[in-house]
Amino acid sequence: MTLRIDWEGLIVGFESRSHRITHFFDRETGDVEQALVSDSRRHAEFSENPRFVALPRDQGERTLGDLEAFLPHCEDEACRRTLAASLQGQDSAATFRTTLLRFPKEEARFFHFKERQALERAQNWLSGQGIPFSRPDRGLTTFS
Repeated sequence: MTLRIDWEGLIVGFESRSHRITHFFDRETGDVEQALVSDSRRHAEFSENPRFVALPRDQGERTLGDLEAFLPHCEDEACRRTLAASLQGQDSAATFRTTLLRFPKEEARFFHFKERQALERAQNWLSGQGIPFSRPDRGLTTFS
């Protein structure tokens, strides 16, 4: 049986870099629930229930990896050069984002790209968990 997956919730969970919130996937409904780490009662309810599984946390590798992976997809040559240079300095993620603000079309492409990356990670994770699903066919941005 295939679950109806809350793709938006799953993507939000996979894009989240917060260490204050844990996103839990409900194996029975396909929904995604959130619990503040500081809310120990609610967090424990999800953590101790085998029906729920915590989404993996981002340790920074997703963000930097997505920034580097986007460069070949950046269509504006000046933007691509500036973004590549921003990744060489200190606080590269913040510099990268500031640079993108100067190139609105590339910024929009980047956010679509990041969403697609999160969707792919979510699908790989679901497969790894043995959770059957149908790929989303509409409502989510696609990036080529």
